[in-house]
Amino acid sequence: MVGSPLIANPGEHDYDILHMPGYRQAQSAPECIHYSLWLAIHYVANEYPDKNVRDRTQPPKLDLINDHIDIGELGWENVGQQPLTQLASETGGLKLHLKYRYNGLPQRVDEFASEGFDQLLPTIIWVDQVLLKNNERGKGPMHGVVVCGVGNDHITIEDPLVEGTTTLEIDRLDDAWDPEFNTAIEVRLRDGLEPTRRDEL
Repeated sequence: MVGSPLIANPGEHDYDILHMPGYRQAQSAPECIHYSLWLAIHYVANEYPDKNVRDRTQPPKLDLINDHIDIGELGWENVGQQPLTQLASETGGLKLHLKYRYNGLPQRVDEFASEGFDQLLPTIIWVDQVLLKNNERGKGPMHGVVVCGVGNDHITIEDPLVEGTTTLEIDRLDDAWDPEFNTAIEVRLRDGLEPTRRDEL
């Protein structure tokens, strides 16, 4: 094991978060899904505690993600599992699963993200960014962010926009979690790779 994939929450909250890379998208661009995938995969390739997992995960360039995930004016177009499967096959160590909130998912964002976090893996979700910022629902496109820490009352995301690492009350983020399609991407290790559990550190 090289170091720890966990760092202290930068706020005043008593839980650790995943050590995500700091990388920001252009503020006027709709490619939040590209940057969220880049952040999640690069975290596994560079910070995951199991060297075998890191060695098996090839960190992609944004151009490779762009080859698989089509972006339009409002973000990800032609949403589906196939481009995620193709991208995962080129990065090696991961599986990427598109999930739908009301198709068997827990109803709370912290419950859903905790399963990955317990394996030291992030989760990508889509949120109503305008609702989070200005408390106005439905005023803008959905925005992809990476969940990187879960506490009892708060949850931490890595936002590829300028906000960066942000901690919110769970209920507030849950309210902004997109209740329709393309709700989340579950990041998991490829079959044959054993995840490190958070309680093993």
